[in-house]
Amino acid sequence: PQLAHHSLSCLSQLASLNGPTLTDREQRIAYFTNYIQSFLKLITSIEVLDREALGVSNIIRNLITYFPPRLMVSLQQDLVRQFLDQVTHLTCFFAEGAAHEVYLQVEDYLMMEAFENLLKVWITLLDEGQLFREEYCKQASAQIFNTYLKTHLSPPDGNRGTAEDAVEEIEEIEKDDRVRFREQLQSIGLLGRQVPTHSVPLLARLIEDRTVKLYSHLERIHQNSSNITDTQVLGNLFEDLHWLIVIAGHVVVMESEGETSLVPYEIMQYSIQQNASIDNTLKVLASSVGDSLELSAEIESSDQVVRLVSAILRLCEVERKTINAKLAHFLSPEVGASILWFLRVWSLSYLLPNETYYAEMSMPLISAFGLHSDGAMWTVNYLLMKVEFNLRIFSSEPAITEGSVQLLVSLVDLRDKASFVLQSEGFWRLVSLHQSVETRQLPPIAKRGLIKAFILGGAGIDEESKREEYWSRIIKPIMDKFRSIIDQESFKINYQNEPIKAEIADIIESFIGIAQGAQVVTVHSIFSRVSVLLYESANLSAVYCNYQLIIELILQFFCDVARHMLCYLTTNESRIFYDACLNTVQMYARCNLGRRTIEPSAEEDSYNDIHLLMELFTGLLSKDFIDLSPAVENTNGSSTPVTAADVCLYGLNILMPLMTIDLLKFPSLCLQYYKMITFVCELYPEKIVMQNEDLVKSILNSVQLGLQSFGQDVNSVCCDFIQVLGSHVFNAGISKSFKYLALFVKILMDMILCRQVNSDVLSNVGVALFVLICCYQEEYQVCVQDWINSQSNPEVAQRLAESFNKLTSNLILSTDRQHKARFKEVFAKFVVEIQGFLLVK
Repeated sequence: PQLAHHSLSCLSQLASLNGPTLTDREQRIAYFTNYIQSFLKLITSIEVLDREALGVSNIIRNLITYFPPRLMVSLQQDLVRQFLDQVTHLTCFFAEGAAHEVYLQVEDYLMMEAFENLLKVWITLLDEGQLFREEYCKQASAQIFNTYLKTHLSPPDGNRGTAEDAVEEIEEIEKDDRVRFREQLQSIGLLGRQVPTHSVPLLARLIEDRTVKLYSHLERIHQNSSNITDTQVLGNLFEDLHWLIVIAGHVVVMESEGETSLVPYEIMQYSIQQNASIDNTLKVLASSVGDSLELSAEIESSDQVVRLVSAILRLCEVERKTINAKLAHFLSPEVGASILWFLRVWSLSYLLPNETYYAEMSMPLISAFGLHSDGAMWTVNYLLMKVEFNLRIFSSEPAITEGSVQLLVSLVDLRDKASFVLQSEGFWRLVSLHQSVETRQLPPIAKRGLIKAFILGGAGIDEESKREEYWSRIIKPIMDKFRSIIDQESFKINYQNEPIKAEIADIIESFIGIAQGAQVVTVHSIFSRVSVLLYESANLSAVYCNYQLIIELILQFFCDVARHMLCYLTTNESRIFYDACLNTVQMYARCNLGRRTIEPSAEEDSYNDIHLLMELFTGLLSKDFIDLSPAVENTNGSSTPVTAADVCLYGLNILMPLMTIDLLKFPSLCLQYYKMITFVCELYPEKIVMQNEDLVKSILNSVQLGLQSFGQDVNSVCCDFIQVLGSHVFNAGISKSFKYLALFVKILMDMILCRQVNSDVLSNVGVALFVLICCYQEEYQVCVQDWINSQSNPEVAQRLAESFNKLTSNLILSTDRQHKARFKEVFAKFVVEIQGFLLVK
């Protein structure tokens, strides 16, 4: 055991042997052959222990990284087959071990890490799978997929642990499985898509089987014949269904963030090649919803992808029947959330697809879910009914309500889809629900998401007059309610009443949702409506200055307008927004500067506020480099438009006194602050140098603090700030008048010579120092001389002087990129040289 770790490390390094050692292709093939032969002898003669798993997986990963598939295919076919068989076996073995680790909640997940290493190996292999024989990859994919499935199912089909206490412990301490095992599930989804003829029908059958068993158990409970065993079996069924749904979702869908969601090529080809009966497929889809939960006789001859979706819809029906039987407390919120996640990611790709994105399409899929099909309207109405049902019944379950709203948003996220969805009855029932008192109980994120979906839906209306009618139905009630509250004479007296505060908070939540749903075609009509809150925000901030929730909501509203709307706003609209920002930030500062409180949450409240303010200022700056506003407009005769930078810098004047050292000790807030001031400096260095002396000194004092106190990430950003501002000072020829940066010459020199700079940020420090040398040569010479004079050993002083001479010999005082790059090379040698002889206590 003492030598095992070192041995595996050596073998892992030998697996990555490359470069000058093995330059010839024949040499590489010979070495690779010998290594694999020896590795196979080793691995087949031992049983890999937990502590050895990671080392073994690193060996395989290094082999595939440094001897990629295009080289592997040059080996003998039998050897390649033996190697892939062994990698498959180890992947399955590690998968079982990883599942056992999760079940036992061990401290170190060694098998888990080894399993994830090998999944990455398979991604590499499958990416160039055409180089191998087809059956190699398909057999391995099916074997690994089956093993993973078994480790997540309860006996007899699987081998997942089922002890009741262990399950409860996992539920208490672990976050969502889709988040925790995201990369793992994406890899398993990829493996499943290699063998869709196996994985898709298998998942459909297993979900159907568990659904029938679940319904049977719930019926037994309804008949008052339940016992402890039933309850435990019910828990196992829910866990099985949760994992089956999550795995199925990753097989038939590739989650895509920021990209158009498409049906995966392998699934589309599988659906086409089945050549399934369209009539039977539609019958199976329709039979999933209804009084009878019996499987349709046509299920085997239907399209199996549609069958899988039908299995999920049938499970939704079991949920609905259970709730109608007043047994909702027996249902699993986790399974409910997993169903909603599946429906959301599935609908993004499969429901109302844009056919122009595909070279060929499956007729059963088009007939069931295509834009002009009856099946699509039926499916949309069912999903909307599901959303409405959940919002009514599960308002106290955040995961369910938020998942329901996200599903609704996915149905209207594109204009073509929104236009189709607005024709459905279910959408308008949801609008009526939103305007009822029932939605008051929804979590804030769900409230925002609901109104966001309605606003997105408005983009699907092409005719301007009809869109205005739509806004009157969606937005006007919110505006009217807001005006009716704040225009009352009694508001200044009753504003502290809980019902009034709740109404105001609810209205601002709605306005946040409106801002989040704005798109380029709707932004101007929406802005004219949200401006009612923009105008009143400063007054509301004054009235509710002691109510943290409302203050945070107001700031969040401004952040969302900046993020989702600002880049599309005209100059006049932008000016309105900037004025509202300034007035609100001024009022916030007036209420908070010098404020003292004994509230235990005060520091956290300040953190949240400052975080939102900086997010707002950063969002404002984006307008100056992403401006998608109309090209021609009336600017009301203004010849000097206010820029976002003006607002941001004015905000910095207000923000700086609030930015305490204690707040900078919050890592995320600290990094965001330094990134923000550097961002401002990169865009508008000329405005920074023109600020009043107090603000400039405050910013530079915070930069000095960042260099010396908050770690290498902040240190690096501070160096960027110095070199950007210094470059402007030098190029503008204002070094003699702008002396504020000169103090950083000594600060950086002391940090370098006292070895206070992490090696990862040395190059950033070097560039910052170079720019400062360009700006302040006299100060640099004084600093150098002070360091030389401080050496008690004449020999060291002489060597230090020589090193400084080398650093600046032939130095061209220019902040151009090539001169910075040259100085970085010289600086790196300088640092190595002085560290060899200079010892600073």
